[in-house]
Amino acid sequence: MDRENNSLQEKHQFRSYYCEECNQTKPCRVLTSRDYCCFCYYQIEQEKSQAYLDFQPVYQQELKEQQVRFQQLELLKNYPGCPPCKSLEVDAYYLYESYQLVCQPCLLKKTAQASSPISFSTQERWYKKAWGIKLVEWLEQFLCLPVNAECAREWLKDQNHLNNCRCLEKYTHYLVNLHTNSLREIEEKFKKCRCKASEKFRVDYFDSTGSGWVECQNCQKKVESAGHHGVIKNRNDPNFWGLEMKEKVLCGECLEKLVGKMPTSKKYTFNKYIKRKYWK
Repeated sequence: MDRENNSLQEKHQFRSYYCEECNQTKPCRVLTSRDYCCFCYYQIEQEKSQAYLDFQPVYQQELKEQQVRFQQLELLKNYPGCPPCKSLEVDAYYLYESYQLVCQPCLLKKTAQASSPISFSTQERWYKKAWGIKLVEWLEQFLCLPVNAECAREWLKDQNHLNNCRCLEKYTHYLVNLHTNSLREIEEKFKKCRCKASEKFRVDYFDSTGSGWVECQNCQKKVESAGHHGVIKNRNDPNFWGLEMKEKVLCGECLEKLVGKMPTSKKYTFNKYIKRKYWK
């Protein structure tokens, strides 16, 4: 079993695809099944967890989302229907993004593009089936919504639950702990990373002929790739010229400004490249 696992881990070296985020590393899939290398995936998850470090901001955000959801359902409840077609279905995107009630069938007929339809009746059925509550009763009588299914179940057991409801606080603590523990697990798995970085810097763009190009990381000038290989030419790699710097791709003009920092042998080679008009 161990030999099979090691063999599967080593096969990533022969894959032709690279990380969707950095495009410089072949993923080993230790952290995720998605096409991200471990380093990029760890950074993405780390950025997500930053929003869940402190209890109070998370609590306020969840409270705001509860209020927004209530307002959206209120709009749906009071929607009289589309005058031309009499449909009660609205476009979900317009409702969630801009609080607009746009008839979904009419929008689909007019533009041939629309998101999923949503109506108050479908929302009523969902809340009744999933949470066991009457949506109209909560909107009109309680003027709020249950925090989640657990909150709804507690209310069904005890009608006075809302007088001392701490479900939102409990759910916020759950979210903070969830993201904290998840990041810790990722950090432990990250130690087993076997992603393989490309030996040369890979280009970001390709034209219709299959040739690639990337922008100079100093002046944003276009730098062409080495044919159809998808990587930069040696002459555009600062490391090739003995330069230790954070930039991985430089055009000829930017490199020429750094000739004084190159080793003597590299200065000689660079001048030969200039004479041969390698820099266009």
